[in-house]
Amino acid sequence: MIFFRLIAACALPLTLAVPAEAEASDCPDPALARAQVEDTIHAFFDAVRLQDKAPLRGLVTETFYAFDVGKRFSGTTLGDIISDALDAGLQINWNLGPMDTKVRCDVAWSQWENTGSVGNPPDLKPVRWLESAVLVYEDGRWKLDFFHSQRAEQN
Repeated sequence: MIFFRLIAACALPLTLAVPAEAEASDCPDPALARAQVEDTIHAFFDAVRLQDKAPLRGLVTETFYAFDVGKRFSGTTLGDIISDALDAGLQINWNLGPMDTKVRCDVAWSQWENTGSVGNPPDLKPVRWLESAVLVYEDGRWKLDFFHSQRAEQN
């Protein structure tokens, strides 16, 4: 009898853990996921560049936040700050390099190098950023949940 109780005690946590794990059928198609994640990141930059807040809100989760210029920005605040800077005449040019993207069911993370320039024309300075993002698969699409950007040393 003690043997059966021991087996039951060991098996119970395993059976309770199964529903908490994502089922394979809940995961997006792995053959398409990587490209979809990277397309979402590019769309995020396009929305910020075009100062288009509606698409930007659709590309991020409700809990989205970003680390940039040594600060934390919640929601679309970073996009608002960049929009204000663009309105004031600042020019920001981004060129996202090849992405190193990993996908595990409904969570993805990607890292890339972004080279470009920043400044008030004609005084543009070359800039290189090291960037990363964490995305989640929510409501049938990938959305950014976290974004990090840090200026890198120039080569």
